Amino acid sequence: MSLVQDHTFYIERITSVNPLDGALLMENEVEVTRDPYRWVILALAWLAYFEFGLLLSSVPPLATAITVDLSLTFSQMGLVLGSVILMYVPFAIPTGVLIDRVGQRTTIAAGLILISSSAVLRSFAINFETLFLTVLIFGMGGPTISVGLAKVVASTFSGRERGLASGIYMSGAAIGSGTALALTNAIIMPIVGTWRNTFTFYGILGFLTVAAWILLVKQPPPSSEDIMEIPSLGTMLRGLIRFKNVWLVAIIGSSGFLIFYGFGNWLPTMLETKGFTPVDAGLLASLPTWIGLIATIIIPGLTKAGSRRPVIIGILLFQGISIVVVELTTGVFLIASLAIYGLISGAMMPILLVVLMDLPDIGAEYTGVASGIYFSTGAACGFIGPPIVGYLTDMTGTFLPAVILLALVMEAMIALTLVLKEK
Repeated sequence: MSLVQDHTFYIERITSVNPLDGALLMENEVEVTRDPYRWVILALAWLAYFEFGLLLSSVPPLATAITVDLSLTFSQMGLVLGSVILMYVPFAIPTGVLIDRVGQRTTIAAGLILISSSAVLRSFAINFETLFLTVLIFGMGGPTISVGLAKVVASTFSGRERGLASGIYMSGAAIGSGTALALTNAIIMPIVGTWRNTFTFYGILGFLTVAAWILLVKQPPPSSEDIMEIPSLGTMLRGLIRFKNVWLVAIIGSSGFLIFYGFGNWLPTMLETKGFTPVDAGLLASLPTWIGLIATIIIPGLTKAGSRRPVIIGILLFQGISIVVVELTTGVFLIASLAIYGLISGAMMPILLVVLMDLPDIGAEYTGVASGIYFSTGAACGFIGPPIVGYLTDMTGTFLPAVILLALVMEAMIALTLVLKEK
């Protein structure tokens, strides 16, 4: 069910195939909505993902201050950094079905409330356990936003416009993340006073986003007839498990989660070990995010369905190389490698999600549960990334062995990409 109301239509001929059993359902002319309000929905999706990115990346720039204040080890801080994504593992797939049954408006609003509450509760943490649990709450709300917004775009846009819309709404998370990395130590914490007040401030912004979403997104509740037409989670999974390309996309995408959380969340601390101040480290760590906006917005809209595999291979190759160069170099080479990493990594998730949406057996109808598989698989790697980096750094006294391990995993995904079939 689309979030927008039907006003202007065009007619197109479609062939509909049930992805669960391959049976031909219909071949006829249908009315497809082209409501201009879809761009308002896209703007609200962008705002929701901005707040998501802001809260997701609010911990890394404060990692050093929190570690000192709560007397944490790198391994413990790594678990905290990973816990933000942990709950995606059990929740992401059921969330895809929940969105279909309850509606995108309600579930995304609930997710925004949870991640905003997580930010406020972090300000009351007194030790590792309480900090871990409050950050864990973010992961309970995050899947409804990540999976839900993918469903919003898939059901509201089509064709090449879908790729453009995917790039636009995903830029919200990138800008939110870059804002947290660049401004937390440089502006926000000096104004509000402490890392605890910083989390409270970010949480309040989240609740304002909830209000905007509830007030401006209009969607009628699904009718009982609509709900009866939605297959159960078990039925969907039994059907989708036969389509290896769904799982290939999910596994390839999991390497991006591993790098994003394992490398990206430790990046400010890595830069501080090179001699940068927390303010300078935060600003420099945000560079990949800002540069990645170019790729996030533009590249998915330029690539064509069925011809994205070479682009994915290039992303995997250069992303793995660039993170190792970041750890090995300083000065202009460090900045250049951060820029390359940002440009390459910014395109990875948008392209893979568009590939997933455009698989002939998926489409808008099954994007919810397919995206749930993608985010659940990725979350498992996203969670283990920061603790692995923290543990290896505690053991060796340097980030280099951990970064090399992350890069090797990324390069191994090239082999899987070679067997991926987009059509």
